[in-house]
Amino acid sequence: MPAWWNRPSTAPLGVLLGAAITLTGCSAVADLLPAPPPSPTATTRQAATHIAPRLAVADCLDDLDAASPAGFPIVPCAAPHGYEVYAIVPVPGDDYPGDDAVTAAAESGCATRFDAFAGITYGRSALDFAYLTPTDSSWFGGHAVTCLIYDPAGMVTGTLADASR
Repeated sequence: MPAWWNRPSTAPLGVLLGAAITLTGCSAVADLLPAPPPSPTATTRQAATHIAPRLAVADCLDDLDAASPAGFPIVPCAAPHGYEVYAIVPVPGDDYPGDDAVTAAAESGCATRFDAFAGITYGRSALDFAYLTPTDSSWFGGHAVTCLIYDPAGMVTGTLADASR
């Protein structure tokens, strides 16, 4: 018998065995009862999520990190979400203008369109924006910036259009 093995008296073992049998009986009874219906929020949200190869204005997303080569996981804006597409800003030119030029176009284009969408000037808003930009390798697949509005405090439910906050 190993040195760490201590054998307690058999009385507590009997109590444990009796409790285990009683709990097993409760579990068997619980298995006969109908299961509670699934949470409507979770079911609705999973069923309504779809993958979009491209984002469009008014699309809502849970998480940008969940994007895949197939696209972005779109959720209904009525469900809790992290981001909402509020503008698509074209970046002109046949050739990729470089990262700095694309970033400047994104920041300017998204900031300009923020006020009209949010119903408040960007400088006074509690909301913020982020953007997705084309890269050198994706330039010929389309060259537009996708502007996303979000609440730095966390998830939101409903659209942020005219939120005025």
